Amino acid sequence: MSIAKVLGLLLLHVALVTPGTQICQDPDENAYSIITCGAPGKNGLPGMNGENGAKGEKGEPGLPGPVGQTGQTGPRGEQGPAGPKGETGGGGASGPPGLQGVAGPPGAKGERGANGATGAPGTQGVSGPAGPKGEGGSSGPSGPPGPKGERGDSAAPAIENFKLQMAGMDRRIRDLQSNFEKQGKALSFTKEFARSGNKFYIINGVEATYSDARSSCANGGGQLAVPRTPEENQAIFSLRKKVNRHTFMGINDLQKEGDFRDLSGEAIKYFNWRAGEPSNRRGNEHCVEMWDDGGWNDENCSSKRFFVCEF
Repeated sequence: MSIAKVLGLLLLHVALVTPGTQICQDPDENAYSIITCGAPGKNGLPGMNGENGAKGEKGEPGLPGPVGQTGQTGPRGEQGPAGPKGETGGGGASGPPGLQGVAGPPGAKGERGANGATGAPGTQGVSGPAGPKGEGGSSGPSGPPGPKGERGDSAAPAIENFKLQMAGMDRRIRDLQSNFEKQGKALSFTKEFARSGNKFYIINGVEATYSDARSSCANGGGQLAVPRTPEENQAIFSLRKKVNRHTFMGINDLQKEGDFRDLSGEAIKYFNWRAGEPSNRRGNEHCVEMWDDGGWNDENCSSKRFFVCEF
């Protein structure tokens, strides 16, 4: 060790034990000075930045940080263009049949259809029963007067007179029966004639309201036909088929709704209503007509229909 350094150490020791003394090293680092410390001096100007050192080795990656909070949902983007049309898929299997629906309400009554063509004449009916015995022949010439008889009692002339009157009545009755049969035979040659039992039915091919039809039959000595048996209904139906038109009959419920009676006010016991009739659909169907199947339907009395008269 050099003498200068030894001397410096000694001075340092002395300085450390002496208060208010500060040791400063000489810049050449070979000498030390001992100075008395006074008030601190002002800071000097900052020194110049030294040169950057060499880049260090890359350190190991740090531990992963905690997961951040989920941010708010961003606004919806605009709709993109439509993609190309896909290929048609194969047809699926047929499903099971559905349940039958509830039947709907009945529809309104349809308008009257156009008149159809007249049908061909029907076959000739079965011959009726044999008519009553014909009237007696005309009286022959009077014979010669007989011998005068014995005087009888006083009652004989009255009895004879009564017998003559009875014989005259018998002739008139036979005449009426004969005329009736002749009229029936004459009517049988017309197409608008039908018979059932002792009743004759005629149709004249004219349309009229119910009231006018009733008056027309009455003026001819008859009445609107009222079928009281299936046979009578068939006889009227045979005339209805000839004209191919709906025909009024002498049945109505003008006095009480649903209580159908004939023109004399007697309740009807035989009916041949069509399905769903009488309906009184419009609230004013109170007269009865026959349709193209022989069935009955209630109709407005102001409507015009063909009609059948009964004699």
